[in-house]
Amino acid sequence: MTLRLAMTLVLAVLLAVGARGAEAPLGTWAQGKEPLQVDAQSLEVRGEEARVVFSGQVRARQGDLTLEADRLEVTLDPKTRELRSAFAQGNVRIRRGDVLATGRTARYDATRGVVVLEGNPKVWRGKNLVAGDRITLFLAQDRSVVEGARAVIYPQEEER
Repeated sequence: MTLRLAMTLVLAVLLAVGARGAEAPLGTWAQGKEPLQVDAQSLEVRGEEARVVFSGQVRARQGDLTLEADRLEVTLDPKTRELRSAFAQGNVRIRRGDVLATGRTARYDATRGVVVLEGNPKVWRGKNLVAGDRITLFLAQDRSVVEGARAVIYPQEEER
């Protein structure tokens, strides 16, 4: 698996946000036709550990989708080179259109198909906000759980 393909898979998972189809608020990067661009102050490939680490002002973009963090670590299976896990930490921000998700960390476990946002995680869609102590996304089940949930939902404005 190439570094580019590994990053595409990682970002697809981190940004799926548990939703499917056209209504997925953040969508996925794996389907995109635009090039994937990752900028960071440093990139370290740890071949024996099957690990890739981007550090310092990490910014990954494809089309209108952006992931920012202080650090992004990707772990692959050493034999198959398939994605095992990804961990974004420090000032995590995921944005697409009017959707913004933030937290101190975002962790993806490929074996379980689970993404966990922690560290004061919040998701905005326009003015609407959902926050909690932990937001867990069960990707295969199209389900999410917000522990310590707080939400502010504004009424939809009528079309004129």
